[in-house]
Amino acid sequence: MVSPRKAVSGSGPKDKRSRLWSVIKWAVVSRMASLALGIVSNAVIDDYDASLGVFLAAAPSGNSGHLSLLCSRLARGLAQVVVRWDAFYFVHIADSGYVYEQEHAFFPLLPLLMRLLARTVLAPLAALAGRQLALVVAGVAISNVSFVLAAGTIYRLGCATLRSERLAYIAALLYTVAPSNMFMTAVYTESLFAWLVFSALLLISRRKYLLASLCLAASSLCRSNGVMYSGFIVWDLIVRSDARDGSTSSSGRRALLWQALKATVLVAISALGFIAFQAFGKRELCQQPIHPPAASARPYCESSLSTVYGFVQAEYWDIGFLRYYTLQQLPNFLLAAPMVVLSGAGLWAYATHDPLRVATLGLRMRKRKLSAVQSVAAEEEADADADAEADEEAEAEIQATAAYFSDSLLPHMYFWAVLLGVAAATMHMQVITRFFSSVPAVFWFAAHVVAASLPPPVSGQRTMATTTAKAALKTPAVALAAVGYFAAYGLAGVVLFSNFFPPA
Repeated sequence: MVSPRKAVSGSGPKDKRSRLWSVIKWAVVSRMASLALGIVSNAVIDDYDASLGVFLAAAPSGNSGHLSLLCSRLARGLAQVVVRWDAFYFVHIADSGYVYEQEHAFFPLLPLLMRLLARTVLAPLAALAGRQLALVVAGVAISNVSFVLAAGTIYRLGCATLRSERLAYIAALLYTVAPSNMFMTAVYTESLFAWLVFSALLLISRRKYLLASLCLAASSLCRSNGVMYSGFIVWDLIVRSDARDGSTSSSGRRALLWQALKATVLVAISALGFIAFQAFGKRELCQQPIHPPAASARPYCESSLSTVYGFVQAEYWDIGFLRYYTLQQLPNFLLAAPMVVLSGAGLWAYATHDPLRVATLGLRMRKRKLSAVQSVAAEEEADADADAEADEEAEAEIQATAAYFSDSLLPHMYFWAVLLGVAAATMHMQVITRFFSSVPAVFWFAAHVVAASLPPPVSGQRTMATTTAKAALKTPAVALAAVGYFAAYGLAGVVLFSNFFPPA
Protein backbone atom coordinates (compact mmCIF):
# COMPACT_ATOMS: atom_id res chain seq x y z
CA MET A 1 0.00 0.00 0.00
CA VAL A 2 1.39 3.44 -0.86
CA SER A 3 1.94 6.02 1.85
CA PRO A 4 -0.42 8.95 2.39
CA ARG A 5 2.33 11.35 1.34
CA LYS A 6 2.65 9.61 -2.00
CA ALA A 7 -1.11 9.64 -2.42
CA VAL A 8 -1.12 13.42 -1.98
CA SER A 9 1.62 13.97 -4.52
CA GLY A 10 -0.19 11.75 -7.00
CA SER A 11 2.84 10.95 -9.16
CA GLY A 12 6.56 11.38 -9.47
CA PRO A 13 8.58 14.11 -11.18
CA LYS A 14 8.58 12.22 -14.47
CA ASP A 15 4.76 12.02 -14.55
CA LYS A 16 4.55 15.68 -13.57
CA ARG A 17 6.80 16.71 -16.46
CA SER A 18 4.78 14.51 -18.79
CA ARG A 19 1.55 16.18 -17.74
CA LEU A 20 3.12 19.63 -18.07
CA TRP A 21 4.15 18.90 -21.65
CA SER A 22 0.69 17.49 -22.33
CA VAL A 23 -0.86 20.75 -21.11
CA ILE A 24 1.52 22.76 -23.30
CA LYS A 25 0.70 20.57 -26.29
CA TRP A 26 -3.04 21.03 -25.87
CA ALA A 27 -2.59 24.74 -25.32
CA VAL A 28 -0.78 25.00 -28.66
CA VAL A 29 -3.40 22.84 -30.38
CA SER A 30 -6.25 24.92 -28.95
CA ARG A 31 -4.69 28.19 -30.21
CA MET A 32 -4.14 26.74 -33.68
CA ALA A 33 -7.71 25.44 -33.74
CA SER A 34 -9.13 28.79 -32.60
CA LEU A 35 -7.22 30.70 -35.28
CA ALA A 36 -8.20 28.17 -37.94
CA LEU A 37 -11.88 28.36 -36.98
CA GLY A 38 -11.71 32.16 -36.94
CA ILE A 39 -10.14 32.27 -40.41
CA VAL A 40 -12.74 29.89 -41.85
CA SER A 41 -15.61 31.78 -40.17
CA ASN A 42 -14.35 35.08 -41.49
CA ALA A 43 -14.09 33.62 -44.98
CA VAL A 44 -17.68 32.33 -45.11
CA ILE A 45 -19.52 34.96 -43.03
CA ASP A 46 -19.78 38.65 -43.86
CA ASP A 47 -18.37 41.01 -41.23
CA TYR A 48 -20.86 42.82 -39.04
CA ASP A 49 -18.56 45.85 -39.22
CA ALA A 50 -16.10 46.57 -42.03
CA SER A 51 -14.15 49.37 -40.32
CA LEU A 52 -10.89 47.39 -40.32
CA GLY A 53 -10.34 48.34 -43.97
CA VAL A 54 -10.49 52.02 -43.00
CA PHE A 55 -8.22 51.53 -39.98
CA LEU A 56 -5.38 49.69 -41.70
CA ALA A 57 -3.02 51.39 -44.10
CA ALA A 58 -3.58 50.77 -47.79
CA ALA A 59 -2.26 47.50 -49.17
CA PRO A 60 0.91 47.61 -51.27
CA SER A 61 0.36 48.49 -54.90
CA GLY A 62 0.86 46.10 -57.76
CA ASN A 63 4.28 47.63 -58.34
CA SER A 64 5.53 46.10 -55.08
CA GLY A 65 7.45 42.86 -55.16
CA HIS A 66 5.73 39.49 -55.04
CA LEU A 67 7.09 38.73 -51.57
CA SER A 68 5.81 42.06 -50.26
CA LEU A 69 2.35 41.44 -51.70
CA LEU A 70 2.25 37.91 -50.31
CA CYS A 71 3.29 38.99 -46.79
CA SER A 72 0.80 41.84 -46.87
CA ARG A 73 -2.09 39.62 -47.91
CA LEU A 74 -1.31 36.98 -45.30
CA ALA A 75 -0.94 39.57 -42.53
CA ARG A 76 -4.12 41.38 -43.57
CA GLY A 77 -5.98 38.08 -43.59
CA LEU A 78 -4.82 37.49 -40.02
CA ALA A 79 -5.75 41.03 -39.01
CA GLN A 80 -9.21 40.46 -40.45
CA VAL A 81 -9.72 37.81 -37.75
CA VAL A 82 -7.88 39.14 -34.69
CA VAL A 83 -8.23 42.96 -34.86
CA ARG A 84 -11.70 43.45 -33.44
CA TRP A 85 -13.22 45.65 -30.75
CA ASP A 86 -10.56 46.71 -28.21
CA ALA A 87 -7.78 45.32 -30.40
CA PHE A 88 -8.09 48.48 -32.53
CA TYR A 89 -6.96 50.52 -29.54
CA PHE A 90 -3.97 48.31 -28.78
CA VAL A 91 -2.74 48.41 -32.38
CA HIS A 92 -3.25 52.19 -32.60
CA ILE A 93 -1.44 52.80 -29.30
CA ALA A 94 1.44 50.59 -30.39
CA ASP A 95 1.60 52.46 -33.69
CA SER A 96 0.99 56.08 -32.66
CA GLY A 97 1.06 56.26 -28.86
CA TYR A 98 -1.70 57.66 -26.66
CA VAL A 99 -3.41 60.24 -28.87
CA TYR A 100 -6.98 60.27 -27.52
CA GLU A 101 -8.18 60.55 -23.95
CA GLN A 102 -10.27 57.38 -24.12
CA GLU A 103 -7.18 55.36 -25.04
CA HIS A 104 -6.02 55.68 -21.43
CA ALA A 105 -8.48 52.91 -20.58
CA PHE A 106 -5.96 50.53 -22.19
CA PHE A 107 -2.74 49.85 -20.34
CA PRO A 108 0.61 50.08 -22.15
CA LEU A 109 2.45 46.81 -21.52
CA LEU A 110 1.02 44.93 -24.52
CA PRO A 111 1.46 47.86 -26.96
CA LEU A 112 5.04 48.37 -25.74
CA LEU A 113 5.88 44.70 -26.28
CA MET A 114 4.20 44.78 -29.69
CA ARG A 115 6.29 47.79 -30.71
CA LEU A 116 9.48 46.16 -29.43
CA LEU A 117 8.81 42.92 -31.29
CA ALA A 118 7.82 44.71 -34.52
CA ARG A 119 11.04 46.75 -34.45
CA THR A 120 13.32 43.80 -33.78
CA VAL A 121 12.34 40.24 -34.64
CA LEU A 122 9.58 41.30 -37.05
CA ALA A 123 11.49 44.19 -38.63
CA PRO A 124 11.77 42.30 -41.96
CA LEU A 125 7.99 41.81 -42.00
CA ALA A 126 7.48 45.51 -41.24
CA ALA A 127 9.65 46.37 -44.25
CA LEU A 128 7.65 44.06 -46.51
CA ALA A 129 4.06 44.41 -45.26
CA GLY A 130 4.11 47.68 -43.36
CA ARG A 131 4.46 48.70 -39.71
CA GLN A 132 0.79 48.27 -38.77
CA LEU A 133 0.56 44.70 -39.97
CA ALA A 134 3.84 43.84 -38.28
CA LEU A 135 2.34 45.18 -35.04
CA VAL A 136 -0.73 42.98 -35.52
CA VAL A 137 1.43 39.89 -36.02
CA ALA A 138 3.46 40.87 -32.96
CA GLY A 139 0.31 41.21 -30.87
CA VAL A 140 -0.96 37.80 -31.95
CA ALA A 141 2.41 36.21 -31.24
CA ILE A 142 2.58 37.73 -27.75
CA SER A 143 -0.99 36.70 -26.89
CA ASN A 144 -0.58 33.12 -28.05
CA VAL A 145 2.86 32.51 -26.55
CA SER A 146 1.58 34.03 -23.30
CA PHE A 147 -1.42 31.71 -23.41
CA VAL A 148 0.77 28.62 -23.68
CA LEU A 149 2.95 29.87 -20.83
CA ALA A 150 -0.15 30.64 -18.76
CA ALA A 151 -1.52 27.13 -19.31
CA GLY A 152 1.73 25.58 -18.09
CA THR A 153 1.88 27.97 -15.14
CA ILE A 154 -1.68 27.31 -13.95
CA TYR A 155 -0.86 23.60 -13.95
CA ARG A 156 2.22 24.18 -11.80
CA LEU A 157 0.24 26.55 -9.56
CA GLY A 158 -2.47 23.90 -9.17
CA CYS A 159 0.09 21.29 -8.17
CA ALA A 160 1.49 23.65 -5.53
CA THR A 161 -1.87 24.85 -4.19
CA LEU A 162 -4.20 21.87 -4.55
CA ARG A 163 -1.62 19.19 -3.73
CA SER A 164 -3.31 17.12 -6.41
CA GLU A 165 -1.60 16.82 -9.76
CA ARG A 166 -4.66 15.15 -11.20
CA LEU A 167 -6.99 18.04 -10.37
CA ALA A 168 -4.32 20.54 -11.46
CA TYR A 169 -4.05 18.72 -14.79
CA ILE A 170 -7.81 18.72 -15.40
CA ALA A 171 -7.98 22.43 -14.52
CA ALA A 172 -5.14 23.26 -16.92
CA LEU A 173 -6.85 21.35 -19.73
CA LEU A 174 -10.07 23.26 -19.05
CA TYR A 175 -8.06 26.48 -19.21
CA THR A 176 -7.07 25.62 -22.78
CA VAL A 177 -10.76 25.72 -23.76
CA ALA A 178 -11.71 28.68 -21.56
CA PRO A 179 -14.95 30.52 -22.44
CA SER A 180 -12.86 33.62 -23.27
CA ASN A 181 -11.20 31.57 -26.01
CA MET A 182 -10.74 34.05 -28.86
CA PHE A 183 -9.91 36.99 -26.62
CA MET A 184 -6.87 34.99 -25.50
CA THR A 185 -5.76 34.53 -29.11
CA ALA A 186 -6.43 37.98 -30.54
CA VAL A 187 -4.60 41.26 -29.83
CA TYR A 188 -5.92 41.48 -26.26
CA THR A 189 -4.27 41.52 -22.83
CA GLU A 190 -6.04 38.47 -21.37
CA SER A 191 -3.30 35.89 -22.01
CA LEU A 192 -0.38 38.13 -21.09
CA PHE A 193 -2.11 39.21 -17.89
CA ALA A 194 -3.05 35.65 -16.94
CA TRP A 195 0.54 34.46 -17.37
CA LEU A 196 1.87 37.29 -15.19
CA VAL A 197 -0.60 36.80 -12.33
CA PHE A 198 -0.36 32.99 -12.43
CA SER A 199 3.42 33.36 -12.23
CA ALA A 200 3.06 35.77 -9.30
CA LEU A 201 0.74 33.38 -7.44
CA LEU A 202 3.15 30.50 -8.04
CA LEU A 203 6.03 32.59 -6.65
CA ILE A 204 3.92 33.52 -3.62
CA SER A 205 3.24 29.82 -2.97
CA ARG A 206 7.04 29.38 -2.92
CA ARG A 207 7.42 32.45 -0.65
CA LYS A 208 9.42 34.37 -3.24
CA TYR A 209 7.55 37.56 -2.48
CA LEU A 210 9.83 40.13 -4.11
CA LEU A 211 9.80 38.33 -7.46
CA ALA A 212 6.03 37.93 -7.12
CA SER A 213 5.58 41.66 -6.51
CA LEU A 214 7.68 42.44 -9.60
CA CYS A 215 5.41 40.15 -11.67
CA LEU A 216 2.41 41.97 -10.24
CA ALA A 217 3.98 45.34 -11.05
CA ALA A 218 4.19 44.18 -14.66
CA SER A 219 0.61 42.90 -14.50
CA SER A 220 -0.60 46.28 -13.19
CA LEU A 221 1.01 47.83 -16.26
CA CYS A 222 -1.08 45.38 -18.30
CA ARG A 223 -4.50 45.60 -16.61
CA SER A 224 -5.86 47.70 -13.77
CA ASN A 225 -6.86 44.74 -11.57
CA GLY A 226 -3.28 43.46 -11.35
CA VAL A 227 -2.84 45.36 -8.08
CA MET A 228 -5.64 43.35 -6.46
CA TYR A 229 -3.58 40.16 -6.62
CA SER A 230 -1.14 41.67 -4.12
CA GLY A 231 -3.74 40.69 -1.51
CA PHE A 232 -2.25 37.19 -1.67
CA ILE A 233 1.06 38.61 -0.39
CA VAL A 234 -0.80 40.29 2.49
CA TRP A 235 -2.53 37.01 3.25
CA ASP A 236 0.72 35.07 3.37
CA LEU A 237 2.72 37.61 5.37
CA ILE A 238 0.06 38.72 7.86
CA VAL A 239 -3.06 36.54 7.99
CA ARG A 240 -1.24 33.22 7.60
CA SER A 241 1.91 34.37 9.38
CA ASP A 242 3.31 32.34 12.27
CA ALA A 243 3.89 35.68 14.00
CA ARG A 244 0.12 36.08 14.29
CA ASP A 245 -0.07 33.21 16.79
CA GLY A 246 2.37 34.90 19.15
CA SER A 247 1.09 38.45 18.70
CA THR A 248 0.17 38.75 22.38
CA SER A 249 3.85 38.88 23.42
CA SER A 250 6.15 41.84 22.73
CA SER A 251 8.41 39.79 20.46
CA GLY A 252 5.38 38.44 18.63
CA ARG A 253 4.04 41.96 18.08
CA ARG A 254 7.39 43.09 16.71
CA ALA A 255 7.48 40.13 14.35
CA LEU A 256 3.95 40.83 13.14
CA LEU A 257 4.78 44.52 12.68
CA TRP A 258 7.81 43.56 10.60
CA GLN A 259 5.65 41.29 8.46
CA ALA A 260 3.14 44.12 7.98
CA LEU A 261 5.93 46.48 6.92
CA LYS A 262 7.23 43.95 4.39
CA ALA A 263 3.72 43.44 3.03
CA THR A 264 3.21 47.21 2.66
CA VAL A 265 6.43 47.60 0.67
CA LEU A 266 5.64 44.62 -1.55
CA VAL A 267 2.12 45.87 -2.24
CA ALA A 268 3.57 49.27 -3.17
CA ILE A 269 5.96 47.57 -5.60
CA SER A 270 3.03 45.60 -7.05
CA ALA A 271 1.18 48.86 -7.75
CA LEU A 272 4.10 50.59 -9.49
CA GLY A 273 2.83 49.79 -12.99
CA PHE A 274 -0.59 51.24 -12.31
CA ILE A 275 0.81 54.31 -10.54
CA ALA A 276 3.31 55.00 -13.33
CA PHE A 277 0.63 54.79 -16.02
CA GLN A 278 -1.69 57.16 -14.16
CA ALA A 279 1.17 59.63 -13.66
CA PHE A 280 1.96 59.42 -17.36
CA GLY A 281 -1.68 60.05 -18.26
CA LYS A 282 -1.92 63.11 -16.04
CA ARG A 283 1.27 64.54 -17.50
CA GLU A 284 0.10 63.96 -21.06
CA LEU A 285 -3.45 65.22 -20.63
CA CYS A 286 -3.10 67.94 -17.99
CA GLN A 287 0.28 69.59 -18.54
CA GLN A 288 0.37 69.37 -22.32
CA PRO A 289 -3.23 68.55 -23.32
CA ILE A 290 -3.93 67.04 -26.71
CA HIS A 291 -7.45 65.64 -26.45
CA PRO A 292 -9.74 67.10 -25.23
CA PRO A 293 -8.67 70.78 -25.45
CA ALA A 294 -10.25 71.52 -22.05
CA ALA A 295 -8.32 68.77 -20.25
CA SER A 296 -7.40 71.13 -17.44
CA ALA A 297 -11.04 71.00 -16.34
CA ARG A 298 -10.94 67.23 -15.92
CA PRO A 299 -11.25 65.95 -12.33
CA TYR A 300 -8.01 63.97 -12.58
CA CYS A 301 -6.20 67.26 -13.25
CA GLU A 302 -7.77 68.88 -10.20
CA SER A 303 -7.37 66.10 -7.63
CA SER A 304 -4.37 63.89 -6.91
CA LEU A 305 -6.76 61.14 -5.75
CA SER A 306 -8.65 61.03 -9.06
CA THR A 307 -7.24 58.74 -11.76
CA VAL A 308 -7.32 59.09 -15.52
CA TYR A 309 -8.36 55.45 -15.81
CA GLY A 310 -11.34 55.83 -13.48
CA PHE A 311 -12.57 58.94 -15.26
CA VAL A 312 -12.20 57.44 -18.74
CA GLN A 313 -14.04 54.25 -17.75
CA ALA A 314 -16.96 56.25 -16.37
CA GLU A 315 -17.02 58.87 -19.13
CA TYR A 316 -16.63 56.71 -22.23
CA TRP A 317 -17.80 53.24 -21.13
CA ASP A 318 -20.34 54.21 -18.47
CA ILE A 319 -18.63 52.07 -15.84
CA GLY A 320 -19.97 52.73 -12.36
CA PHE A 321 -21.98 51.34 -9.48
CA LEU A 322 -25.09 49.58 -10.85
CA ARG A 323 -25.02 51.69 -14.03
CA TYR A 324 -25.35 48.58 -16.17
CA TYR A 325 -28.64 47.52 -14.62
CA THR A 326 -30.97 48.63 -17.39
CA LEU A 327 -33.59 46.69 -19.30
CA GLN A 328 -31.73 46.89 -22.60
CA GLN A 329 -28.73 45.12 -21.04
CA LEU A 330 -30.78 42.03 -20.13
CA PRO A 331 -29.31 39.93 -23.02
CA ASN A 332 -25.80 40.67 -21.77
CA PHE A 333 -26.76 39.56 -18.26
CA LEU A 334 -28.04 36.30 -19.78
CA LEU A 335 -24.69 35.82 -21.54
CA ALA A 336 -22.93 36.30 -18.21
CA ALA A 337 -25.30 34.01 -16.30
CA PRO A 338 -23.39 30.70 -16.78
CA MET A 339 -20.15 32.13 -15.37
CA VAL A 340 -22.05 33.81 -12.52
CA VAL A 341 -23.79 30.51 -11.69
CA LEU A 342 -20.51 28.58 -11.90
CA SER A 343 -18.87 31.12 -9.59
CA GLY A 344 -21.76 31.08 -7.12
CA ALA A 345 -21.75 27.29 -7.04
CA GLY A 346 -17.99 27.14 -6.49
CA LEU A 347 -18.05 29.64 -3.66
CA TRP A 348 -21.10 28.02 -2.05
CA ALA A 349 -19.60 24.52 -2.19
CA TYR A 350 -16.41 25.68 -0.53
CA ALA A 351 -18.11 27.86 2.09
CA THR A 352 -20.65 25.22 3.17
CA HIS A 353 -17.95 22.56 3.45
CA ASP A 354 -16.53 24.41 6.47
CA PRO A 355 -18.47 27.62 7.28
CA LEU A 356 -16.43 28.33 10.42
CA ARG A 357 -13.21 28.39 8.43
CA VAL A 358 -14.63 30.94 5.99
CA ALA A 359 -16.24 33.09 8.69
CA THR A 360 -13.05 33.39 10.75
CA LEU A 361 -10.41 33.88 8.01
CA GLY A 362 -9.25 30.36 8.75
CA LEU A 363 -8.44 31.23 12.37
CA ARG A 364 -10.78 28.53 13.63
CA MET A 365 -11.46 25.32 11.79
CA ARG A 366 -13.56 22.39 12.80
CA LYS A 367 -11.72 19.19 13.65
CA ARG A 368 -11.39 16.87 10.76
CA LYS A 369 -11.15 13.14 10.92
CA LEU A 370 -8.38 11.41 9.06
CA SER A 371 -9.57 10.46 5.63
CA ALA A 372 -10.31 6.87 4.83
CA VAL A 373 -7.33 6.82 2.50
CA GLN A 374 -4.94 7.97 5.25
CA SER A 375 -6.40 5.52 7.79
CA VAL A 376 -6.15 2.56 5.46
CA ALA A 377 -2.65 3.59 4.42
CA ALA A 378 -1.53 3.82 8.07
CA GLU A 379 -2.90 0.36 8.88
CA GLU A 380 -1.53 -1.36 5.80
CA GLU A 381 1.85 0.36 5.46
CA ALA A 382 3.70 -2.93 5.92
CA ASP A 383 1.47 -4.91 3.52
CA ALA A 384 2.64 -6.28 0.22
CA ASP A 385 2.83 -3.73 -2.59
CA ALA A 386 1.51 -5.87 -5.43
CA ASP A 387 -1.37 -3.49 -6.20
CA ALA A 388 0.55 -0.29 -5.49
CA GLU A 389 0.06 1.30 -8.89
CA ALA A 390 -3.71 0.69 -8.95
CA ASP A 391 -4.07 1.90 -5.37
CA GLU A 392 -2.09 5.04 -6.12
CA GLU A 393 -4.37 5.90 -9.04
CA ALA A 394 -7.47 5.34 -6.91
CA GLU A 395 -6.14 7.42 -4.05
CA ALA A 396 -5.11 10.18 -6.44
CA GLU A 397 -8.68 10.29 -7.72
CA ILE A 398 -10.07 10.52 -4.20
CA GLN A 399 -7.52 13.18 -3.34
CA ALA A 400 -8.47 15.15 -6.46
CA THR A 401 -12.11 15.46 -5.40
CA ALA A 402 -11.15 16.43 -1.83
CA ALA A 403 -8.41 18.87 -2.88
CA TYR A 404 -10.85 21.63 -3.77
CA PHE A 405 -11.83 21.94 -0.10
CA SER A 406 -8.28 22.33 1.19
CA ASP A 407 -7.29 25.21 3.45
CA SER A 408 -4.81 26.52 0.87
CA LEU A 409 -7.70 27.63 -1.36
CA LEU A 410 -9.23 29.92 1.27
CA PRO A 411 -7.61 33.19 0.04
CA HIS A 412 -8.53 32.26 -3.52
CA MET A 413 -12.17 31.96 -2.45
CA TYR A 414 -12.17 35.39 -0.82
CA PHE A 415 -10.55 36.83 -3.93
CA TRP A 416 -13.05 35.12 -6.23
CA ALA A 417 -15.96 36.43 -4.16
CA VAL A 418 -14.60 39.99 -4.22
CA LEU A 419 -14.13 39.90 -8.00
CA LEU A 420 -17.64 38.51 -8.46
CA GLY A 421 -19.03 41.38 -6.40
CA VAL A 422 -17.01 43.96 -8.37
CA ALA A 423 -18.14 42.48 -11.68
CA ALA A 424 -21.81 42.35 -10.65
CA ALA A 425 -21.87 45.88 -9.22
CA THR A 426 -19.75 47.93 -11.59
CA MET A 427 -18.82 46.17 -14.84
CA HIS A 428 -20.36 45.33 -18.19
CA MET A 429 -21.48 41.85 -17.20
CA GLN A 430 -20.83 40.17 -20.55
CA VAL A 431 -17.06 40.60 -20.05
CA ILE A 432 -17.06 38.46 -16.91
CA THR A 433 -15.72 35.45 -18.83
CA ARG A 434 -12.70 37.55 -19.83
CA PHE A 435 -12.38 39.06 -16.36
CA PHE A 436 -12.35 35.60 -14.75
CA SER A 437 -9.90 34.07 -17.25
CA SER A 438 -7.11 34.96 -14.79
CA VAL A 439 -8.87 33.58 -11.69
CA PRO A 440 -7.45 30.10 -10.99
CA ALA A 441 -10.30 29.11 -8.66
CA VAL A 442 -12.75 29.20 -11.60
CA PHE A 443 -10.84 26.41 -13.33
CA TRP A 444 -10.17 24.52 -10.10
CA PHE A 445 -13.86 24.33 -9.32
CA ALA A 446 -14.74 23.29 -12.88
CA ALA A 447 -12.06 20.59 -12.59
CA HIS A 448 -13.49 19.54 -9.23
CA VAL A 449 -16.93 19.15 -10.83
CA VAL A 450 -15.44 16.98 -13.55
CA ALA A 451 -13.41 14.87 -11.11
CA ALA A 452 -16.33 14.43 -8.72
CA SER A 453 -18.57 13.22 -11.55
CA LEU A 454 -16.19 10.55 -12.81
CA PRO A 455 -16.79 6.85 -12.03
CA PRO A 456 -15.52 5.65 -8.63
CA PRO A 457 -11.99 4.27 -8.30
CA VAL A 458 -11.47 0.56 -8.80
CA SER A 459 -9.72 0.25 -5.45
CA GLY A 460 -9.42 2.37 -2.32
CA GLN A 461 -12.20 4.06 -0.39
CA ARG A 462 -13.92 7.39 -0.61
CA THR A 463 -13.21 10.14 1.87
CA MET A 464 -15.93 12.04 3.70
CA ALA A 465 -15.16 15.08 1.52
CA THR A 466 -15.57 12.99 -1.61
CA THR A 467 -18.91 11.63 -0.44
CA THR A 468 -20.12 15.15 0.29
CA ALA A 469 -19.03 16.34 -3.12
CA LYS A 470 -20.71 13.42 -4.84
CA ALA A 471 -23.97 14.13 -3.04
CA ALA A 472 -24.12 17.52 -4.72
CA LEU A 473 -22.45 16.56 -8.00
CA LYS A 474 -23.46 12.98 -8.52
CA THR A 475 -24.15 12.66 -12.21
CA PRO A 476 -21.80 12.75 -15.19
CA ALA A 477 -24.28 15.20 -16.75
CA VAL A 478 -23.00 17.89 -14.39
CA ALA A 479 -19.44 17.39 -15.64
CA LEU A 480 -20.69 17.34 -19.22
CA ALA A 481 -22.51 20.62 -18.66
CA ALA A 482 -19.40 22.25 -17.18
CA VAL A 483 -17.09 21.13 -19.98
CA GLY A 484 -19.78 21.80 -22.57
CA TYR A 485 -20.18 25.38 -21.36
CA PHE A 486 -16.44 26.01 -21.58
CA ALA A 487 -16.13 24.55 -25.08
CA ALA A 488 -19.42 25.78 -26.59
CA TYR A 489 -19.15 29.35 -25.31
CA GLY A 490 -15.53 29.53 -26.41
CA LEU A 491 -16.19 28.19 -29.92
CA ALA A 492 -19.22 30.42 -30.43
CA GLY A 493 -17.09 33.34 -29.30
CA VAL A 494 -14.51 32.55 -31.98
CA VAL A 495 -17.12 32.73 -34.73
CA LEU A 496 -18.71 35.91 -33.40
CA PHE A 497 -15.46 37.71 -32.64
CA SER A 498 -13.79 36.95 -35.97
CA ASN A 499 -16.73 38.53 -37.81
CA PHE A 500 -17.03 41.54 -35.50
CA PHE A 501 -20.31 40.44 -33.93
CA PRO A 502 -21.08 41.24 -30.29
CA PRO A 503 -20.61 40.50 -27.45
CA ALA A 504 -17.13 41.89 -26.87
